[in-house]
Amino acid sequence: MAARLGAACACLTIAAHPAWAGGTIQLCLERHTVEDSFVQDTPVRQPVRVPAGTVLNYAGHAFGPASDPLDRAHAMPDGDGWRDISPAEETRRRQLQMEDIGGDPGYHRPQAALMTTGAVTLSHAHPCATLGATAVLSDDWTWTMDTIPARPDLYFQAYATVHNDQLDPTFNNDADPFQWVAAHGGLNAIVTQTIDQSVTLRSPD
Repeated sequence: MAARLGAACACLTIAAHPAWAGGTIQLCLERHTVEDSFVQDTPVRQPVRVPAGTVLNYAGHAFGPASDPLDRAHAMPDGDGWRDISPAEETRRRQLQMEDIGGDPGYHRPQAALMTTGAVTLSHAHPCATLGATAVLSDDWTWTMDTIPARPDLYFQAYATVHNDQLDPTFNNDADPFQWVAAHGGLNAIVTQTIDQSVTLRSPD
């Protein structure tokens, strides 16, 4: 999913807070992020403190773990296709990619997002962690799934953070390792235990 740099702040208030998460996710740093060759000494090499209240939006079908959901480890040098997979598997993946980009009119993309209920520090030595999460509902953002099933073939990507009960989708501070990684699509999650609790985001009156 494309990075969102400098997006306008959307102020939404949380209508309710669950006492604890109703499900879990595996949250990982992307092992094969697409880095700008002109960026030198990027903060991604530092430990990344992921705050509680990080919102992750449904990103698409996963062909690998949360640390490499698009299976870039086996990508062809030109980025078109994968090495060492069967023709049938390549056909399957390409069909799912068409669904994700809207190329299949019969496919209805899940309108889903989730929010972490705890903070964690990720690093190259410890790139993944299991966290509690809750589903996020919002008319403004068309998030409608109040239950998100545990499925290893779907992944979510960092989209925003909640500060003082407001949703902020901007990741424009390159000096902050978390914001840099999130802006470059380097923080992904897969639901490992069905999320059956939700919070609702409402626009302020």
